[in-house]
Amino acid sequence: MEWLPRGAMLIVLCLVLPPAGVAQPSGLSNEFDPLISQLREVVDAADIEAYLSLLTPEANVEKAREFARSVFHPSETGAVVQPRFLVPLNGMSDDGAGYELTVEVFTESGNRGLLQTWQLDIIRETAATNETAVWRVADQISVDSLEGLYNLKLRRDKQFDASNLVIAGEDLTLRMARGSVFVSEMDGGITGLVLIGDGVLTFSPVPEAERGQVQIFSGREILEADFTEAFVRVNPEMFASRVSTGALVETAVDGNIDRAEKVFDEFSGLSFTVDLGGLSDKRWSLSPGVGDFIAETRTKRYGTLTYMQAENQPEDISLYERATQRIIALYPSARKRAVRGRYYSDSERVSYDVLDYRIEASFQPRGIAQESFRSRPSLRGCFIEGTTRLAVRVTGLAMTTLTLRLADELQVHSVTSNEFGPMLFFRMQGQDDVVVHLPVASPIGTEFTVTVEYSGLLPAQELDENWIGRTRLVFDGQAPFGVAEHRYVYSNASYWYPHSIVADYATATMDLTVPADYGVIASGEPAEDNPPVWIEPREASPRRYAFVTLQPARYLAAIISRFAASDLTVREVALENEVLESTFIRPGVFYDSVSLAVESNERTKKRASDFYDQAADILRFYTSLIGDVPYPTFTLALTDSFLPGGHSPAYFAVLNQPMPVQPGIMTSWRTDPVAFSSYLSFFIAHELAHQWWGQAVGWKNYHEQWLSEGLAQYFAALYAEHEGGGGIFADVISQMQRWSMRHSSQGPVYLGYRLGRIEYEPRVFRALVYNKGAMVLHMLRRLLGDDIFFKGLRGFYREMRFKQAGTDDLVRAFETAAKRPLKDFFDRWIHESDLPELNFSYRTEARLSGSQGEAVLRFEQGSKIFEMPITVTLRYRSGENESFVVPVGEQITEVRVPIRGQLRDVQVNADSAALVDIDQ
Repeated sequence: MEWLPRGAMLIVLCLVLPPAGVAQPSGLSNEFDPLISQLREVVDAADIEAYLSLLTPEANVEKAREFARSVFHPSETGAVVQPRFLVPLNGMSDDGAGYELTVEVFTESGNRGLLQTWQLDIIRETAATNETAVWRVADQISVDSLEGLYNLKLRRDKQFDASNLVIAGEDLTLRMARGSVFVSEMDGGITGLVLIGDGVLTFSPVPEAERGQVQIFSGREILEADFTEAFVRVNPEMFASRVSTGALVETAVDGNIDRAEKVFDEFSGLSFTVDLGGLSDKRWSLSPGVGDFIAETRTKRYGTLTYMQAENQPEDISLYERATQRIIALYPSARKRAVRGRYYSDSERVSYDVLDYRIEASFQPRGIAQESFRSRPSLRGCFIEGTTRLAVRVTGLAMTTLTLRLADELQVHSVTSNEFGPMLFFRMQGQDDVVVHLPVASPIGTEFTVTVEYSGLLPAQELDENWIGRTRLVFDGQAPFGVAEHRYVYSNASYWYPHSIVADYATATMDLTVPADYGVIASGEPAEDNPPVWIEPREASPRRYAFVTLQPARYLAAIISRFAASDLTVREVALENEVLESTFIRPGVFYDSVSLAVESNERTKKRASDFYDQAADILRFYTSLIGDVPYPTFTLALTDSFLPGGHSPAYFAVLNQPMPVQPGIMTSWRTDPVAFSSYLSFFIAHELAHQWWGQAVGWKNYHEQWLSEGLAQYFAALYAEHEGGGGIFADVISQMQRWSMRHSSQGPVYLGYRLGRIEYEPRVFRALVYNKGAMVLHMLRRLLGDDIFFKGLRGFYREMRFKQAGTDDLVRAFETAAKRPLKDFFDRWIHESDLPELNFSYRTEARLSGSQGEAVLRFEQGSKIFEMPITVTLRYRSGENESFVVPVGEQITEVRVPIRGQLRDVQVNADSAALVDIDQ
């Protein structure tokens, strides 16, 4: 679901029961079969007395009777009892005499199902005559249950006339002119509807930014589409408020029922569905929550459009294209906008915090195929065997489940805890989630560990910043020279280890093993006894690398490749880390130097020394601006690729080194917002800036990605000025301004990665989140002045170091430094997509006391007022020029400036420092 953010995915609960855990002995299916069969018969008949006959003589009969009364439910189709875990019983030696047996029990009655988890203490009883052992129950508890399961079916005996029917969600209506309605029911009433006939979908989002996205998709701010079929899911209690029930008139069932059933079968399993694996072959569904609503509408023009209200999501309203998963709109409902406001954090969705990771993993490259420069790389990945221990702290009131993120390709073998023992877990079918059930509700402040064992073949990820547009690279010939050295990147997009479902900061220890001819670079300080990352001659045994992440990281990453031997040694780079303000108190651990290493593939190793010198200079320069370097070690990995690009996790960065092309073959790399042909060092400067912006300071949700990319982009521009001078800096700013203005109509910076997705144009994202984000910072700097700007930036960094930041945090930091409000500035430039309408004129007036006179400069804005810095250049007939900045922030801004001679003309914004076209 590449085009849909994970936080906005349909509520598809496909709970797949895991295979038996490693704690389960191999003899379970034989030795314990009689007991399992007896339990199945007892549960199937709901026979309490029969259950009591399974007890040991010492068992508490009344407790067992009460247990049976509360959990037994007759099953019309036969109960299913499935063993899951078997561990030695506490207090008994591991001699096979007693176990704690965990079983899943599923029963169904009519269209309702019930899934329960029981834990049974079982004792082996052997007769004196050495007969076969008999297992009996000594104690029992009900651990968990999943109720409210329904086997939904479309009623074939009921049909309604659909004429004038209206179904409503927030900002959405489905209106039927004519046709038929078929329904599916659960206890409480109708929960599903199938519409067949002629109808019109109308979607009219309230937020201005979403109306702009709808216009990009459909050509109008309000989307209207004719449809012929639709499927709707609703909470039965909310049916009357969603559906114009007065328009439903029951009619005789006709031939449309077969067509309706096909629609029902196609869409009903896509939401609120629980897959019980081997416990049942039927489709089981949960009731939508009171605030949940889904409409799958098959339109004539746009294919199937999916509208969803999901109460548990921070942005609970969405509309997207089913076939492509392209998001058309995604935003919070009116209630959430009123209660919560604009800003939120993904961390609000979880009730736990991961404090530390301990990862042991081995990587075996598999499925290697030569890359094609004309298409995406062939599948390349590693078979991973891993064990990860997570130290968890509960942050919610009472946590009963722990959801972790792990790639769907990786099979989970077991989940255990030092505090809780073996733990039940579920995989989300087709999704990258593992749901772990806690045996008891854990109150806020509880700390415990979870250890996950897993393995599988996992494709390596692409770099998250493929510069120059991954779909826009054009080779005017046949192929580059050579073959790229294989590299395997496992980072934030691959889910190669189990971690929190939201990016958050934690410490870590990693032990990573690779084949003898590979090396590893990873997040954390490398152990002193690590082998070199390049290939050692005649080495045959696997190589083990250890890394310790003492300074917290948002996520952990590793790159596996064949690196070349190098004469470069790891060096300590002293940093310009003076105390920039007398009140600057630095909590936590800070560093005055960084251990810098540069590694490369064979093809580029001769250039590694140059990259080392430049990386050292960049680190020194950025530290001089911020007063801190967040991580004590940094490794720059230069790897082969056919596209320029980069990725910068904590402690290291990967920088693509494009393969050379055949003589005479031209490459088109210049038609991209971030291709700065006048300053080729921009890429490395941007990637290193991410150690501060994106890593040390994270972002709260996808809207806030501009804080990472915009700040990294502007810091790279600042380094261009530092290294190349004012002319290079002016070229960079000019290019950023052109691309920002060209694509500003595509949406506000705050839409983040969604920008350009509707039209499959990745350059829009880079033009706005990268370049416009940087330009907003540049304009702010010119408005506030360097002293206040960098004071505010350092305050923002110190406040949000190793935290998730939002635009509101940045605004607060700059307001504190500037001692004036800046909310309107950021609202206009970050949250809106309009550009200013600005007219400029000037006149000269003679002074009463002198002959030089003065120039009267007049700026007049349109109906929407922006705050912006306008560079004014007075050009004299003598050849002299005089430049200064005029802050423009009112409908009419008029300033008088003395002149030193006869004016030739006045230029405004000639340095492209403001995002505005000015009429003169």
